[in-house]
Amino acid sequence: MRKAGVTACALTAGILLAGCAKPGASTFPPNQSAIYVSREGALYTSLTESYDPSDTGYDAGELRAMAEEEAAEYNRTYGAAAGQGPVSVAECKVEEGTAQVVYQYTGPEDLCRFTQDSQDEVNHPESLMVTTNSAYLQGDAGGGTWTDARKNTTVSLEAVTKKRDLPMVVVTGGVTVQTEGRILYYSGAVQLEDEYTARVLEGTAQIVFR
Repeated sequence: MRKAGVTACALTAGILLAGCAKPGASTFPPNQSAIYVSREGALYTSLTESYDPSDTGYDAGELRAMAEEEAAEYNRTYGAAAGQGPVSVAECKVEEGTAQVVYQYTGPEDLCRFTQDSQDEVNHPESLMVTTNSAYLQGDAGGGTWTDARKNTTVSLEAVTKKRDLPMVVVTGGVTVQTEGRILYYSGAVQLEDEYTARVLEGTAQIVFR
């Protein structure tokens, strides 16, 4: 966590207030280390660590500087010529025995590359795509066994695509994904932690949410 840089800062504009959620949405920022995906396809990674409050090594100012420098270093290498860089610090806190930093990304490629460069093994997927069930589940792309998350029963691809334009995540690698809306269907080696959170055990997982 110290390497990755947990800091103390406010959420960027347009993001939910810390620890809050819209009706029918999961809490943002996550209460755990995870990749967070919004309904609109916005991407975040959360690094969360418990610590002994008596440990004076967790200084909010120092950790904020570390996190912002990591993002700035990445942006100097991969950022556009103008405008906001591809990685930014969206949320930071050091309080009540919990240290957390949340990074925001302009796209999946930057999330994959930044987590690799910053040695964030918890949130580093081999590949990541944010799409919709209508756009992705065509032809052979819908292969595999699908599970209804609420009923824990196998369902057909037709059932998964019956309602169109649902947000969808396709991810490869052992990571935890938290979605803004409730998970409806999934395929692959997935263990549901709750109605919004899926832990990918191995291989490629497909997650459709509301």
